[in-house]
Amino acid sequence: MKKFIIVGSGTSGLIAATMIKRRWKNRCSVSVIYDSSKKNIGVGESTTPIVHLFLEKYLGATIEHLITNTSTTMKVGINFKNWIPDKEYFHGFPEVDWEEQTYPSSAYSIIHDHYNGGLLHNKADNTIPSSYYRKLHALHIDTQEFSTYVHNNIKNEVDFIDDIVEQVHSDGENITGLTCKNSGRLEADFYIDASGFDALLLRELDPKWNDISEYLPLDRAIPQQIPYEFDEVPSYTVAEATKNGWIWQIPIGDRYGTGYIYSSRFTSDEEAREDYNSWLKENFNTELKTDRIIEYKPGYYEDYWIGNCLSVGLSSGFVEPLESTGIHIIVQQLENFVEYNASLKNLNYTRKQCNRLNRTLYKEIVEFICLHYNTNREDSDFWEYMKENKTEWLIDFDDKCRNEFLLGNNIENDKVFWEVNSYIQVAHGLEMFNKESIREFIDSQPDKDDIIENCELYVKELQHAKDNNTRISHKEFLSMFR
Repeated sequence: MKKFIIVGSGTSGLIAATMIKRRWKNRCSVSVIYDSSKKNIGVGESTTPIVHLFLEKYLGATIEHLITNTSTTMKVGINFKNWIPDKEYFHGFPEVDWEEQTYPSSAYSIIHDHYNGGLLHNKADNTIPSSYYRKLHALHIDTQEFSTYVHNNIKNEVDFIDDIVEQVHSDGENITGLTCKNSGRLEADFYIDASGFDALLLRELDPKWNDISEYLPLDRAIPQQIPYEFDEVPSYTVAEATKNGWIWQIPIGDRYGTGYIYSSRFTSDEEAREDYNSWLKENFNTELKTDRIIEYKPGYYEDYWIGNCLSVGLSSGFVEPLESTGIHIIVQQLENFVEYNASLKNLNYTRKQCNRLNRTLYKEIVEFICLHYNTNREDSDFWEYMKENKTEWLIDFDDKCRNEFLLGNNIENDKVFWEVNSYIQVAHGLEMFNKESIREFIDSQPDKDDIIENCELYVKELQHAKDNNTRISHKEFLSMFR
């Protein structure tokens, strides 16, 4: 039997405890050390479809049961407002696999001015599909409720220790033990760092930090919950750009979770409060009621698994939550850990492989988030900076979009997160495509006639699917389980 100690019982710690214990069962023991006086940060309330992997494969829970017992709502995409001033676009999840074709149907629909996302989820409304709602969608969750839900599901399989870690012992390559305020010295075979931004365990092993603030300088967040009575419940997240950052808006139960993300380089905390307060008054006729400001360093550690220590979630790094990647990163990190380390032998080869996959994941997330800032806005010092400080990848990608088009094999060969249609949705929303360039690009191909014919066929098939895909009220769906 291998002994695991997890430090932290927030979302990261509880997901780690669940996936590890359910994967190895009687081959391991799991203890979670937590400080009951500390609460979850509670920012990452919007998820990606990977949440189903955790719920179904590891927690053994259904969406219906989760909705019944928490304030969870459905999410079919993100609506981006004012990233180009006075305009908006939608990044939705696919319900069926329309990505198999080398030339996405959007190549045809953009040329003929009827692009609408190229997918079934392509607009911000208050409905969800009636028949495919389990397939590819995400969730809006209350992190406190979600943590309680997960805890109740595994509490009889995991040892929870209410204590404070006072000292971490290491030999420079591995964690050798922990000294806790009440429990004294504790030792294990594996240690999971779920301590949040502090990275209490990993930092003892001299990890290399990859700073991304040159390209994503946002480093502050002000969260606020707003009680709200919904006539209809939106089935999407809103990300609204402001002069110095952006504001999220997430419908959960009887409230909105909102928050303002900004950069301390370009605005003071006081000015940020004033700007956010003005937004709250204009949109919800309420005022800012919190003094809380979450400070973070944008970036990630080169290796999230060093020796016998695995860092997950915020302990491994943080990229702003523009595409709701927080829980996705946690689940993916642990899925790689339990799958590649199946024998629990902690081999160097396995660690290097998982660290490589984790770096690839973070790199792609950074690139995709940077893409959203490719607005060429110049109406503030912040937006001027974002225009002048683009990554090499973004400069090249922008050039590719404006002069040719995106094919499936342009993206998926070196991407692990988003497929080509996600890149197309965002690039189209930011007006990066040129119809004449797309035509010229297709005309340059030896099988151009087949390409056009196939694209036209895909568009017709997609439209047929949309026409036959009835949608139901999101609020009515939720009421079926509450």
